[in-house]
This record gives sequence, structure tokens and C-alpha cells, in this order.
Amino acid sequence: MNNLDLDARLRAAAPHLAHVDGLAAHRARMLAEAGARRSRRWRVWGGSAMASVVLIGGGSVAMAGGGNETPWGWVADNVFSIERSDGSACFQGMRVQWDGLAEDDPMVVDAKAIVAGIDLPALDTSAKEAELAAEYAAARGLDGEPSPIDASADQLRQDAVFQIVSDELWAGLAERGYEMRPGREVSLSGQGTDCR
Repeated sequence: MNNLDLDARLRAAAPHLAHVDGLAAHRARMLAEAGARRSRRWRVWGGSAMASVVLIGGGSVAMAGGGNETPWGWVADNVFSIERSDGSACFQGMRVQWDGLAEDDPMVVDAKAIVAGIDLPALDTSAKEAELAAEYAAARGLDGEPSPIDASADQLRQDAVFQIVSDELWAGLAERGYEMRPGREVSLSGQGTDCR
């Protein structure tokens, strides 16, 4: 086989990418893919994650003092938990991460303070939940066919909380005059147990 044959075979085997018509379509596709991954991932590690939650909190998630220790071994800047009727809990830990900055950089310190200062249980998530429910219902698969994302009320609330915290973080940093650029930026990450 020569280089031309190899190149032709590689191109033929490569996935065919569809053109995304706009941000809404791209976002719906990303949410659909995330939902599919979340379902597959749940089968693999969901049992161990739930066991961790039960072990740590005896049916609820107990945080180690003010440190917000998560079931995955890292410390969150803020946590959100929904008690469920079966005694389990939907848990989500959120933390600020940074690239190209020191932990004591003013932007990192302010970002952590913004996230930690949000009273998550008191958030009114109804508008964001309705928005997400509509997006999930209108989601399309990679082939462009309708592929609604099935999410429980608890999952919608968990997703809404994360998006609201993200929005408040970016707005708070903008108010303080911070400008992010590649190599000098913060981001918000989160991890949670599946609420489906």
C-alpha cells in the first residue's frame, strides 16, 4: 500500500461531519450527545457513585466542614444536593478551575468567591428549567432526526443550577473588569450523580 492508498482509505473511514446551522442547533446536538454519554456512563459507574454518596452521607451527602469534599475526592467551591423520595440524593459539586494563573491570582480568588457565595438551594430555577425542557424536547441527533433528551425533574433542576451558576460567574467577573484570554482564564467545572 502506498501513501495515496492509505490517505484515501483514511478519508473514507473518517466520520462525516454535518454542518451545524446555528448556535441553537449546535447546542442541541451537544446536549443530545451529553445525554447519551451520561446514560452509558451511568451503567458503568453509576452504582459505585451512588454507593459513595450513601457511604458518605448515609442517604444524604455530608460535606466535610466548610471544605465541601465530594464523593470523588476533590473539594468543591459550592455543592448542590436534592433529597429524593427513595432516600438517595442527586448531588452536584462545582469548582473553579484556572489555566495560566496562580491559585492566589485575584481573578481566581474572585471567581471562587462568586461561586461559593451563591445560595444554591434558594435559586429560582423555574425559568431556566422550562428553557432546558424545551431545548431537550427539541434536541436532534447527529443525523438531524429528532432525538429528545429524557430528563427527570431533578435532572432538569440540577442542569439549571449549573447553568445559572455559570451565568452568574461570568457576569460577576465581567463586573469586576476581568478579561480572559487563552492561557489566562478560569472555567467552571461540575460533577454530579445521575438524577434520572
